[in-house]
Amino acid sequence: IEELFRRGTWKYTLLLLCMIITWTACPTMVYLTLFAGINPTSDNKWTCISKECTDLVANNSSLLSQFPCKLTKEVDGKTELLLMSSDIEWEMSHSSFAVDFDLNCDVGSTRELKTLLSSIFFAGALTGLIVGGYLFDHIGRKRSALVGYFIAVVITLLGTFCHNYYFLLAIRFFQGIGCFLIATSMYILTSELLPAKYRNYANGWAQCLWALGYPIASGVGYFVKDWNYMFLAAAILLFVFNIQVFFCIESPRYYLMKGDAKSAKKSIEALAALAGTKFGLENTELVDLGKAQEREQSFWQQVVELCSYPGLLLETSILMFLWFFLGMSYYGFNFGWGSIVPNRYLGYLAASVGELIAYISAVPLIARIGRRRAMMLMFVGAAIFYLIAIPEVKLGKNTDWTLESVSCLIGVIFISGCFSGVYLWTAELAPTSHRGFVFCVSSSSARIGSFMGPYIFNNLKHITHKAVPLGGLAVLALLCALGSFILVETGDKETALTGEDVVARRNLHRYRIFQTEK
Repeated sequence: IEELFRRGTWKYTLLLLCMIITWTACPTMVYLTLFAGINPTSDNKWTCISKECTDLVANNSSLLSQFPCKLTKEVDGKTELLLMSSDIEWEMSHSSFAVDFDLNCDVGSTRELKTLLSSIFFAGALTGLIVGGYLFDHIGRKRSALVGYFIAVVITLLGTFCHNYYFLLAIRFFQGIGCFLIATSMYILTSELLPAKYRNYANGWAQCLWALGYPIASGVGYFVKDWNYMFLAAAILLFVFNIQVFFCIESPRYYLMKGDAKSAKKSIEALAALAGTKFGLENTELVDLGKAQEREQSFWQQVVELCSYPGLLLETSILMFLWFFLGMSYYGFNFGWGSIVPNRYLGYLAASVGELIAYISAVPLIARIGRRRAMMLMFVGAAIFYLIAIPEVKLGKNTDWTLESVSCLIGVIFISGCFSGVYLWTAELAPTSHRGFVFCVSSSSARIGSFMGPYIFNNLKHITHKAVPLGGLAVLALLCALGSFILVETGDKETALTGEDVVARRNLHRYRIFQTEK
């Protein structure tokens, strides 16, 4: 791989850059429900479309000046809306599934049902990653990406014809499966086709592509007026931004771990041809594969080795905790900007700019001080701004911006930088024999956190105090900094092939912060 990259032409470089362009379409998938399910406000006018509503207004004309979400009745001890979506028509610039499915008013369990449409995406992502943990290491990175591609495109297209809450719930679940199958597959594949010293830059490129997806997601939500057609637009984006999956080349590392030296040679030759060179491996025997030659790649073998090598188990456990916190924090913010900043669209555009700053800054920071120290620094920075956001301070008499709004937008810069770093670090800490497995369990932990995040910001802070979620996240961020301190710096080390290599690497580790490790 080192030699291929050294000889590489623009075609080889372009392939590597395009392989992870799939990340650009991901934010549209993740945040689609935020734009497709906007609630009407008291500024939106409404008219009656049912006989029941017309009769009700005829008996009390003052109802027309009231907000329908405030008109409720008691039925068997439960509070229900007096006027449902079948009774009234709203004058809104965009259609909304929240209106179509009577989820636009915080009455009964409607807030939880609407939040579930966002969170169920991550339940699907968790399922996809559990399945992917097997697929990545057993059918290959490329084939796993193809499976995710077809699931994501087809299921998103079905959203164009959705007119039922539970059908939409199922669509969101399978969107999560497809999206994270393809995104994780392509990331692992790209990292294995790059020399170690260039992975930091490729990782920064991938994260920037994700951030650039925010304006695209906002554009879909703003310019497409019908919420069903938003799903059609998202399906087209997925089809276009993932077409490169059909043309990418499988990782030779994957074939070697499967013991298929013949396919590994073909993969290397295909990459060499793309780079405009030739290696001539027909009569070459691949040797010096260490423990990879003595093991059989299977799920149970991975589990046995995970338990047999304490260093591998320790690092995997810490990575799972880091991913859990980052998923909960990152998506908690991004599904909560509507209640944190005064303008929903401005909030997502500002978050996009903040993430671009984070991803661009993280590259030189990691290159300068290393993975380990950069992660510790960014986690501490996030904790500080979580705490600053707690006081109730308005930033001006004629503005709705608060200290919380600004602090959270700054805090998400640190969180985004950590997310960028943890992707890179996981790819380098995990040995080739367990890379798909470790990505699976780590990213699955993030999806559990992602599922919880929207509830923390959209529900918990409304029934307690905003100091509860923000203070709790600050404590968890500091624990993540401690976890980063325990992990090993990988920027100056060879990629581990098996769990035995991980143990050998940890034996050389020294728990230092400021001294350079040798």
